[in-house]
Amino acid sequence: MGEWHTYTPDGRELFVSDDEGEWTVRCGTALARSRVLDVALIEAIRGDADFFVGVRRGDYAEWVRAQAERIEQERSVG
Repeated sequence: MGEWHTYTPDGRELFVSDDEGEWTVRCGTALARSRVLDVALIEAIRGDADFFVGVRRGDYAEWVRAQAERIEQERSVG
């Protein structure tokens, strides 16, 4: 099982873990699980609906993709 910790662009803590092919992501009080890391990241971040009111979703999509790529690369090396 791998675990990662990072921060969203607005400074919220983001915890990611991979357990037997399923990603678990926690952002604040929101928790999401998916076999696809990008999906789990977005669902956890969107768990706080008020958060997305002032954020351009396109910018966040690029950030999520970059984080997913980084985490998946670290997982394959470790």
